[in-house]
Amino acid sequence: MKKATLIIWAIIVGVMALLIFQNQKFFFTNQSLRVNLGVLEEYHSPELPIAVMVLLFFLAGYILAYLFNASARFKAKRSIKKLNTTMASHSQEMAVLKGEIDSLKGIEASAAEQAPESEIDMAKTQKISNDSLATNPAEQTGGFFVDKQTDNPEEESEEKKI
Repeated sequence: MKKATLIIWAIIVGVMALLIFQNQKFFFTNQSLRVNLGVLEEYHSPELPIAVMVLLFFLAGYILAYLFNASARFKAKRSIKKLNTTMASHSQEMAVLKGEIDSLKGIEASAAEQAPESEIDMAKTQKISNDSLATNPAEQTGGFFVDKQTDNPEEESEEKKI
């Protein structure tokens, strides 16, 4: 943002310098301003080059814009301070809640460590028991029983032929 502001100001100053340089005859002629408000006596400014008057009016406009924008800046700073204090209080609350969560995770972690042991115990009891409800009846429907097992079935068939 600061670079963009710097670039904008450089462009503004460059355009003003170009305008003055290209119109030197006009800008360097001395001229006085006359102000007549109707209430007071007519005022004549001292004779100054027009370039100086343009620069003075530009600076006056900049100062007026700064002053009109000041109340909005002060309100924004005040709201930023309020939001920062709110954010700090919320971050403190979050830290407390995270601490509570971590303490609860510590309890849950020990329960989770105990759960695999209970699953292992359950698996052992299922393997040990010969209960018909524990086994799957689909596994018992079709099976082949071999009296003699060999590594190579071709050898077995050759032995029977001899």
